[in-house]
Amino acid sequence: MGLLSAITGKISAMRQHAKDKTEFLDNLLRAAADGKLTDDEMKALHSRYKQLELTQDDIRTVRVQAYEAALRAARSDGQISADEESELNKLQRFLKIPDADIAKSKRVLAHLRLLTEIQSGNLPRVAVPNVVFQKDEIAFWRERGSILEERVVGRRYEGGSQGVSFRIMKGVSYRVGSHRGHIVTDKAVMPVSEGDLVITNKRVIFRGDAKSFSSKLDKLLEINCYADGVRLTDDKGKPRVIRFAADGNADIVGAVLSYAINHCGE
Repeated sequence: MGLLSAITGKISAMRQHAKDKTEFLDNLLRAAADGKLTDDEMKALHSRYKQLELTQDDIRTVRVQAYEAALRAARSDGQISADEESELNKLQRFLKIPDADIAKSKRVLAHLRLLTEIQSGNLPRVAVPNVVFQKDEIAFWRERGSILEERVVGRRYEGGSQGVSFRIMKGVSYRVGSHRGHIVTDKAVMPVSEGDLVITNKRVIFRGDAKSFSSKLDKLLEINCYADGVRLTDDKGKPRVIRFAADGNADIVGAVLSYAINHCGE
């Protein structure tokens, strides 16, 4: 009976430990869900972690979930402040999460931090070789892309008919239904020049391998931003469409353009 009691007690303790572990992990997720861990929360979690004799393997399954939950909370307004970034870094250190385990989330964090800084007026500075800048001109952003234009890609002849010929008397024939065809031109929007779109405090510049252009910010009449590019129209009325080489920076380009135009000449 003693042995049976010991086994039963051990099983009961194991079940209780598993229950306590699940409760701890749930508490960890809830604590991180508001985007940060307070000092009191970290002390309580650390104390319970030690009390349950947990290891990093025990929390490995949820520590990334906890970080991602905190990131979602922090970015709910579309921005990440310096304080929010600091809280996320503190959470990462507390949970001992390697950068490799949250690489995608870290890229999202860096992107939103940059966007927040731009919207706050703290624009980056970039080096653009082989471009002659004007006096006091500063390059804020450079994005790889291509100029798109509508071009003729082919022509074909269609619609012609020989008609029908029939004889009405000896030596005389009559033709009906014949008509001339016409040339059909096929057009397509295609890249005509690859290069860099550069935004400065004075101009928007495209430096391409086949075509380039430069427009003063105060001459731009219309800007349309898309998920993969931008359409610019200046006072000459000619729209220029730039498709970006990579995804992900359309909102950054839009924010830099917005700031540059609204603060042009300051």
